[in-house]
Parts: sequence; structure tokens; C-alpha cells
Amino acid sequence: MNYDAWKELFQTNSSSFRVKGHIRRESKPKYNKDEAWVNLDDLVKMWIYDIVTQSLLNMILKEDVTAHTVWTGLETLFRDNQQSRAIELDQRLQTLTLGDLTISQYCECMRVILDLLTNIISPVAAPTLFTYLINGLSPKYDNIITVLRH
Repeated sequence: MNYDAWKELFQTNSSSFRVKGHIRRESKPKYNKDEAWVNLDDLVKMWIYDIVTQSLLNMILKEDVTAHTVWTGLETLFRDNQQSRAIELDQRLQTLTLGDLTISQYCECMRVILDLLTNIISPVAAPTLFTYLINGLSPKYDNIITVLRH
């Protein structure tokens, strides 16, 4: 699952449990050492820690931080990596071939990569996508490719 989809699901979940303010920094302790607030904040941190990969956990796990700090740290990791991720995804899209996939599976693979590129604000123009699509088809589709190119 891509980061933006994960983020939306996590925010929806945290909203339904009325703790979304902990990741948005809208919730603050009522007084110093507000135990109820700290418990809820720790709960939100546990949710985050429980669903990220071990390598991400190693990068975001710090002592004495709030859920908001963990949340923004995670987002920073994903956003800072956008350009290299866009290059990698575009390369995958350019080199994707039909191979043993069905046309439906091939198009679904392309759609997933396109969604990921769109999520990191690097959408692919329709003419470019068309070129990638037909370039990845096998020789048995040469007649269709010829028609489509003209």
C-alpha cells in the first residue's frame, strides 16, 4: 500500500476513535503530567509502531516524543524521498513488459505504478503512458500496435 492510502486509512481510524488530534497536534495535555492524555498519545504511537515495517520503526522510534512528532517524522521520511522514488517508479513503468501477464494484469500493474507516481505529485502524461503501454506489449500484439501508432 502506498503512503497516501495508508495515511488516509490511519487518519480515518484515529478519527473514529477520537484521537486524530494527537497526530494533528490539535490535542494537548490539559496540565503538566496529564496522565489520561499521555495514555491516549502512547496508544496512537503504539498503533503507528505496530503497523510500520521494522526498518521504518528503527528510523522513527525515539524516547519521550509525542504521537504528532512520530507522525510528522514518518511523513518527512516519505516526502523527502519523493524525487528518487519518482525516478524509480518511472523507470519501472518504462520497463514494464507484458511477459507472462494477462493484458488485465499488465494494465493493473501500470495502474498501480501510475497511482504511486500521482501520489508523490509526479503524474505521467497520457501520451507518455500510451507509449509505455504499447512498448511493453509482446510481439503477438504487433498488428494492434501498428494500428494504434498511426
